Amino acid sequence: MKILRLTTLLDYGGIESKMANLSSVQDENEWVFCAVGKGGVAENRIISRNKRVVCLTLPHTIPSPITLWKLFLFLKKEKPDVLHASGAEANFFGFFAGKLAGVPKIIVEEIGIPKHSQKARHIFQYIFRNADWAVGESREVVKHISSQFGLRSSKTTVIYNFGLFNYDLSTIKAENKNNEFRMLMISRLEPVKNIEGMINVVKQLKNKTDLNLRLIIAGSGQSESALKQKVNDLNMENQVTFLGFITDPYPHLLNADLYILNSHSEGFSNSLVEAMYSKTPSLSTAVGAAPEIIEDGINGFLTPANDEEALYEKLKTIIALPKEKLQEIGVAGHEKIVKNFSLENHVNELMKIYTNR
Repeated sequence: MKILRLTTLLDYGGIESKMANLSSVQDENEWVFCAVGKGGVAENRIISRNKRVVCLTLPHTIPSPITLWKLFLFLKKEKPDVLHASGAEANFFGFFAGKLAGVPKIIVEEIGIPKHSQKARHIFQYIFRNADWAVGESREVVKHISSQFGLRSSKTTVIYNFGLFNYDLSTIKAENKNNEFRMLMISRLEPVKNIEGMINVVKQLKNKTDLNLRLIIAGSGQSESALKQKVNDLNMENQVTFLGFITDPYPHLLNADLYILNSHSEGFSNSLVEAMYSKTPSLSTAVGAAPEIIEDGINGFLTPANDEEALYEKLKTIIALPKEKLQEIGVAGHEKIVKNFSLENHVNELMKIYTNR
């Protein structure tokens, strides 16, 4: 079976990392990883795993007739048995080009909870209703698209994200933290990640407590300059460190006391999976798949989205916990991820819809 996975880009970010990880699969199928636009970090990782990758470098702004036409020609030539698109632009171009090219099975996947305009909602309703399957990365996402687009339950399904669990965590050397409590965030620096809200809370903690804290922010994106300016304006250079884009999260995770995901919304966070796999105690807003993964206070921590006061109180509680309790929670998170979110589980779920007639 020839499976073509289509994304908007293959540079860096959540869906891009997911495609790079998926390229580790070893089976009898032919996997082709394709981007409507440019490649980059994820493209190179896929190539290193000896999987075929094609970056069309086409405009990915909807509706772009030239992109639709060239993708149609590409699919007509490739003749995939399955076209699985992920993300809004990939879903749009993949669905219409795939239908024109006569692809036997077309799957569209929502990776978050977008805020569509009325016009876009009508377009994506048509796409999701007429694709063979509509997939979401969490129950919350599937519930959202089912409600918004009026989808039948018989053609919708949750396929959780996954991690690659072959990293030798014992090779990471502990750093001298100087008694700091280190909090780590890893993501694209975009408004939806609400890193600004976390900076505000660290400022509160600095002003109201005598805790020795450091917030470490890894990633790059459109909010980077504004976030750095905010830190400067608040005179928090000694409490907040920006790492920029990183290729290997584990050395940073294993030297953090707490991983934090403070997003307004999510689908299924790759970085949360990596953090929990590393046995780093993890705190997430109760969005996307996080409540489906984390039992608050058992294998991680949950806090409401868009609530800085709740986040402040939660962090004070977590920081006050004995080190042994935090380690226990980190280990429980690791066990949850390894048991439930493996590549094998993910591919098994994919094959159920790829081969279903």
